[in-house]
Amino acid sequence: MRSRVSNMVPRRKFIGCWFSAKKKKKVNLEKLRAIVESHGAILKEIDFSKTMKAQEPFDAIIHKMTDRMIEAMSGNKRAEKNIKDVENYLENHPNTVVVDPLPSIRKLLDRHETYKLIKGTKLCLNGTLHIPTFAYITSRNEADILEQMRANSVEFPFVCKKSVAHGSASHKHNTRTSTSYGNQKFAEFSQYQDMNRQMSIIFNKEGLKDVDPPCVAQTFINHGALLYKIYVIADKYHVVQRPSLRDFSKDSLKDHKTIFFNSHDISSGDSSRSKLTTPDEEDVQIAPPLETSAIDAMTKELHNELHMTMYGVDIIASIETGKQYIIDVNVFPGYDGVPDFLDTLMNHVMKKLEPQTNGISARKQNGSAKTALIKPLMKTRSNNNDTNCHEEPPLKKSSRNGVISAKNKQAR
Repeated sequence: MRSRVSNMVPRRKFIGCWFSAKKKKKVNLEKLRAIVESHGAILKEIDFSKTMKAQEPFDAIIHKMTDRMIEAMSGNKRAEKNIKDVENYLENHPNTVVVDPLPSIRKLLDRHETYKLIKGTKLCLNGTLHIPTFAYITSRNEADILEQMRANSVEFPFVCKKSVAHGSASHKHNTRTSTSYGNQKFAEFSQYQDMNRQMSIIFNKEGLKDVDPPCVAQTFINHGALLYKIYVIADKYHVVQRPSLRDFSKDSLKDHKTIFFNSHDISSGDSSRSKLTTPDEEDVQIAPPLETSAIDAMTKELHNELHMTMYGVDIIASIETGKQYIIDVNVFPGYDGVPDFLDTLMNHVMKKLEPQTNGISARKQNGSAKTALIKPLMKTRSNNNDTNCHEEPPLKKSSRNGVISAKNKQAR
């Protein structure tokens, strides 16, 4: 009798996780472990030297496997084996909650593909949001580059970004020739791991010699040196204002030398204003306020496209037209300036682990179904010292390091 009773006691949930060594520090793995344990669950780090089956059970998996996925796509056999093992495990365990599904993440590993996806969304097609014109560059030949620019309406100045959108290779300026890299977007990824992470701004034909294919050329939009980072966590989003590249006048384009920069030095949580992000006094222009109705629409639309829980979107607003542009989408970003994001994440995971009562499987809720995780969002504001949410009118000019939070309201 005792044995029958003991068998009815539900076991504790096991939450698997995998992050790179750098991401572990960023996430604060020990804090995540404590939060998981506070929910009565156990955090289990995934060990890629063993099979997933040897480490089971996994009731949920939280991860950022982008580096590993890119290595697999570049031909790294061990990484290929690791990712295939994870995919097989998830296929055989459809009720395991995954944050986030690998097929969804794979859509964001290449900037050109990401930009095409965004350009095709309803919010861009109907003019709610925009994306700067862009072109995929595969050649160092000036005539070829100019033709690609013309065909895709890319203008000077433009930002030159590596095709690999995540991991150590995504922000690098590579000095190798195009013949050694060829047209393989992920080739020789592991050989670039220790190089400086850089992008560039190219102002004129003279600067085309600095184009580093394969890359994406994205028209630069003057935006008042202000970047809005939209951090999505489950059914909430937060808007954090960050420094960004200063504006450039048309008169400066003709003779301006190429500028190389590290995007993490420009707009990361611990970056400060520099010469590159501080406008000249005579050129100071205030970026338009962010339209939260557009952000509400964006989070809903991107969920329909991506079925993801943890991602970030970088948005700028043109000082000339007021139009708002998406310039990047990031998998599981740093969430700098966002209070208690790990608590929000775990609350979401634990809710999805609750027994299903309406016949919808955990796998459907995790991304296979079209059901939106992100409901219409209420505009609210907070700062680092005040996490209480309260209703606010549309966002207005505020501190450039401010944090604006939004949480979901009941679906109509």
